[in-house]
Amino acid sequence: MSDTTLEAGRIGGVEVRAAATRGPSHRYYGEARQDAVGVCPVGDRYLVVAVADGVGSAPKSDLGASTAVAEALRFLSDALLEVPDVPEAVTGCFASAAEEVRSRDADPAQLSTTMTVAILDLNPTIEGYAFHVAQLGDSPAYTLSGGVFRELFAGSGSEVHNAAVRSLPAHDHPDLVVSGRIAAGEALVLATDGLGNPLGFAEVAEYLADAWRTPPGPIEFLYQLQFRRKTFDDDRSAVVLWAMEPAVAP
Repeated sequence: MSDTTLEAGRIGGVEVRAAATRGPSHRYYGEARQDAVGVCPVGDRYLVVAVADGVGSAPKSDLGASTAVAEALRFLSDALLEVPDVPEAVTGCFASAAEEVRSRDADPAQLSTTMTVAILDLNPTIEGYAFHVAQLGDSPAYTLSGGVFRELFAGSGSEVHNAAVRSLPAHDHPDLVVSGRIAAGEALVLATDGLGNPLGFAEVAEYLADAWRTPPGPIEFLYQLQFRRKTFDDDRSAVVLWAMEPAVAP
């Protein structure tokens, strides 16, 4: 995979920033980036997102992560166009991703990766934009509102050691699924633990909450994501979806 990937744009009333960047330790040792991210609109109704973090001890986890993200987006796009059952689609994509990862020409254990996916409904109600987020492993998700990050999967960050993390393709069903809404001025954030772990420190959370209060430019977003903090040298990735337009009247 490339050293860094960056996507940005606006879809309906939602502003999108997505980036995955290789950590300093992987750069120093000439190792591949093990994180992968992807964003895909489904017609004009849904936006689907996937974030994966290859398990550090698995030698081909970069391939596992990129394969899982690509297959999750494909599955969700097809499923939501055919029969838009959002809860079924958001859980079903894990089985499809696991199967695709297993099909690679490698020992499946060498391809182990976490994955977190989200479906955002682009048609807001008076309460905001509805989302469903599912997690397998320890890649966290948050809402950002009023300058505060609120973790959707409590305890999924630094408290979980890699050796104990459930991952694809050994597991093919999410650990947790949550639903909620973001109103205008709020954001939904999916990340890998390269961001989630340092985000547990108040100064990091305050810095990013202020920086991401409104959508930054794409290069600025990437620069902000690459903040430096001692001992945190893992790959770092995030997808942030900002609700920009007010919810519609009932």
